[in-house]
Amino acid sequence: MTVPPVAPAVVADVLDALPPRLRKRVDASLGRAAEWDVVVEGDSAKAALDEETTLRWGLRGGVLAAADDLVCGCLLAPKCLHRGIAVAAAEVAEGGEPEVVAEPAAEVAEDVEVVEVRADEREAASALWDAVATVLRGGVAGSGAVVRAELLRAVHSARVAGLHRAAAGGLRVAAALAGARAGADSFDREVLTEDLTELLLLCHDLRSGIGDPGELRGTARREYRPAGALRLYGLCTETVVASSGYGGVVTHLATEDGVLWTVQAVLPGGAERVAPAADGPVALGESGLSHRALGRGGLLLSGGTASADRRLGAGQAVRAVAAAGVDWSAPPLTALWERPLSEQVAAAALAARRPDGHRPAGDDLLFLDALVLGPSGSALRVVVQGAELDLIAFGERARQNLRVLGQSPGTRTRFIARLRPDQPGTAVAIAVSGGLALPGDRNGRMDLGLDRIQRSHLPEGTAVPQRPTPHQDRVPAPLRPLANAVHRVAVGGRSAAAFTATDRDVARLTAIGMTATATVLADLSATARDRHRDAFGRVRQDQGDAFPTAWLRAALHVRETTRASARRGWQAVVSTG
Repeated sequence: MTVPPVAPAVVADVLDALPPRLRKRVDASLGRAAEWDVVVEGDSAKAALDEETTLRWGLRGGVLAAADDLVCGCLLAPKCLHRGIAVAAAEVAEGGEPEVVAEPAAEVAEDVEVVEVRADEREAASALWDAVATVLRGGVAGSGAVVRAELLRAVHSARVAGLHRAAAGGLRVAAALAGARAGADSFDREVLTEDLTELLLLCHDLRSGIGDPGELRGTARREYRPAGALRLYGLCTETVVASSGYGGVVTHLATEDGVLWTVQAVLPGGAERVAPAADGPVALGESGLSHRALGRGGLLLSGGTASADRRLGAGQAVRAVAAAGVDWSAPPLTALWERPLSEQVAAAALAARRPDGHRPAGDDLLFLDALVLGPSGSALRVVVQGAELDLIAFGERARQNLRVLGQSPGTRTRFIARLRPDQPGTAVAIAVSGGLALPGDRNGRMDLGLDRIQRSHLPEGTAVPQRPTPHQDRVPAPLRPLANAVHRVAVGGRSAAAFTATDRDVARLTAIGMTATATVLADLSATARDRHRDAFGRVRQDQGDAFPTAWLRAALHVRETTRASARRGWQAVVSTG
């Protein structure tokens, strides 16, 4: 069994107690934790490290919540390597998200004064900025257990100050760094770059007092308000395996007027959480439905509660009764597929740009009445309202299902997919219905991440001529030198940008008229090389903001320019329909 999870502040507290010589050895010794036989007994856990040494955890809610609750029996304790390994190798426990049912909010007067960012919030944001800047200077390669501990200390301070959105972002970065150091397959440098960018921008705005303080702070608890009686129709069940360490399913539902809702079963874990969650009961009343069944069925809900993003809650007054489902081609669901593609894309792109917690359920989904053309590389090429789109999938089962569907060109079918705003003409397929010979219990639809499409389900398709599709890079070609520099810093640290020759790229960008991009690239390169030395020629530790600010400016330039290019690309795709 792995070591118990740990609260963010405990990692820093334990590592701070270690002598410098032992602190340097923590990263190289993390593999020892996999050899420990950890036994959990109620609110405690223990591991016999050898005949004379036992490591004991005192747990609170299954989490190591204080450094003093970790006790080692060796002679060097508490300043021993065993305690350092135990916290550095553990997963970091995130704060819970209790359900709160609130009364309907009163109308807010127009002259209410907006509360500004407090001094303690600015201080916590500055500490988190400094911690992330340290990560940038060292990159993944230089961000070992000590650097992650300082980041987690800043995360704890942000949470105490009420900066819940920043704390969640810091935990994502810390988890990505730990995964990268462990060689996890889930590590993605682009995801890490985006998380670093979002977190630094958030800290910058908090320190500067820019933007809506309420949105910058985020919320600690999801607030559920009365939603009344609802007649819900199941659409599909989507698998969730997040890089932040959560897994499960989300079931999408719709009402008669086309409003979309979700009910979730997502818990700490990975892909192993998906199947139990899909076949587990829906936490709404006592309907007796599993998530898999609800995605094909229906529900009568009374006394319902829901959060601002239309996630249904399970309050004590909620009553739910199973009801009949409806095929996608029958009213009222068929109206979702009758909206013009251009209108769907515009609405989904707008929703995708909203921060988490402000994105209503299903607003980034596309409902596609499609004609299958066939495979296009690893994607499935389809035609929707005259526009050609590529459907991709996450997860091996979903990808296999798309490969099977690609064997039946000419099939007319319907998809539910999620827009990829940064990839014109691309969406992530979630479920499919129509044109397939499916068993009766499937209600005519298949959840691509849960079900398995067989070749026997395919009809005899009509051959459709296929055209080769050139590979489209997500980042526009002229922007690639700057994007590469941004990613190199995230992985290799400041030195990765300092030793990269950029003069030729700057000259080329200037020659083609992209002077703003050239200036940003030159500034990033210059600040990376601007290292002060002491009287003995040794490089001084840089604690200034020049380099992290230059990196943030470059990352934002890449992100916003890429998004603008993608929006134009999507407009070009849908305008052909």
